[in-house]
Order: sequence, then structure tokens, then C-alpha cells
Amino acid sequence: MKFVGHTMATPNLPVSEAIALFRSIGLDGIEIVAQEGGAFSINDPEEKVKAVVKQAKALPCGVVTLTPYYWDINNIDPKIAEAEIAGMKKSIDLAAFMGAQFVRAYGGKEEAGGTRVENYKNAVEALKEIGAYASKAKVTVLVENHPGTVTRTGEDTYRLINAVGSDSVKALYDPANVLHDTTEDWEKTYEVQKDIIGYVHVKDFFMVDNERKACVVGNGIVPWDKIMKKLSGYDGFLSFEYEKRWYPDQLPDAEVGVKMCADYIRSLI
Repeated sequence: MKFVGHTMATPNLPVSEAIALFRSIGLDGIEIVAQEGGAFSINDPEEKVKAVVKQAKALPCGVVTLTPYYWDINNIDPKIAEAEIAGMKKSIDLAAFMGAQFVRAYGGKEEAGGTRVENYKNAVEALKEIGAYASKAKVTVLVENHPGTVTRTGEDTYRLINAVGSDSVKALYDPANVLHDTTEDWEKTYEVQKDIIGYVHVKDFFMVDNERKACVVGNGIVPWDKIMKKLSGYDGFLSFEYEKRWYPDQLPDAEVGVKMCADYIRSLI
């Protein structure tokens, strides 16, 4: 297994400093949030992109994943959907240019303006198009188990990816999202999609008075000790999606917290 640092952990740092931090912790690569207004965007000038690629060579695997935010690939309005799909294609092109293996994707919105059947059908068709484009670029698209999408559970994700039918579209296994957002048991989430997992997000949380609180991995309710046993034959990437960006007051700074997360997972291997 290879360990990846996620810039979700470093919202106030430029990518160069995040790379240096992850290197100091002993991580193998970096997953970069790619969104306008943040430290990195798919619309950044080429010289900035090249600088990031050069800096990332300090990590054994360099830039591993780009994470854009295109939710509306299945919108009932074709103009909106086409623009979102175009954004995914541009992200795939940029990933290929940077030598990244993966682009994170949403499975499409649950509430995309149509009926449930229409929203699902549009998500399948959009990901077929995106998957075919990714295949030519030799990039893998990772469909995340995520709240508010048609792939909230492992079962949902398997159904969608099976319908898409592309080797370039895999599941991004995020057990914390499923445990918080659905009633699906963690073992079912893993079992139903184990053959299509292309990547894993590692994070943790606990509940206080029905409110979700982010925490260091191993201190919450996600059973990573049991999950890592299930993943014993997995030889891909574990990305520490340390949610400092969303929960700045709940988590220690990345240099402390991400190291604690990585050390805990290492102790389970």
C-alpha cells in the first residue's frame, strides 16, 4: 500500500508547502484539491502547474490524484451537464499532463432536476462519456461514495459503475462517508464493491448529540482496525482525507494530525 497526503488537510498552504509537509511525514504522494479560489485550479497557468509537478518529484509517487468539484454531470439541463462534463475532461487532461493516475469524481447529484430514474440514467451516460475520455488519456476516474449523490452507498456505487462498464471508472471507497450518511453496514459497503475499488479515502469521525465531529483516524467510530484486515490484499493508494478544510476547529494542524493518522494505519498493517 502507498500513502497519500490530501490537500484537504492543508487549506491555508500553497501546494509546494503541502508537498514538503507530506514528505516530512513520509508519505508517498499527494492528492490535490483542484477548485477555483483555492491553492490550485485546473485553470492555473501552465508555469504554475509545471512548478507543482517539479516540486512533487520530492515524493516517491508525485502527484497521484486531482480532486475537482463537478457535481452536476447528470443535470436535467443539458447545458449544465455538458459544462460539468467538459470540466471533468479538462481535469483528466491536466492529470495526464501532471503524470497523475486518478481524477476524483462524483457519481452525479441525487437531486439533479429530473426524476430519480432520469437522474440515474443521466449519471450513467455522463460517466460513460467521461470514462471513454479517461481511457484514451490513461487516467482512472474514481467515483466516490458521497452524500448527496447517486453513489451514497457501496451498493449504489457498484450498480452505477457496473452500468457504466468501463475499466477506467472505479470506486473510491470512503467508508466514513457511508457510515455517516447511510444505514449500510461497513462490511456490506466493502464486500459489494471490493472488486471495483480503485482508491481509498481514510478519515474518521464521532457523533456528539447527532452532530458529526471530525477526528484523527483511530479516535472515532470508523472501524479501521477491521477495515484494514479486509484491505490486506489491496496494493493501491490510501489517501488521508484529513478534513481540516471543512472542520478547522475540530482537528489538529496537519503536521500533527496527518502524521498521527498515518502512524495509526501503519500500526495496523
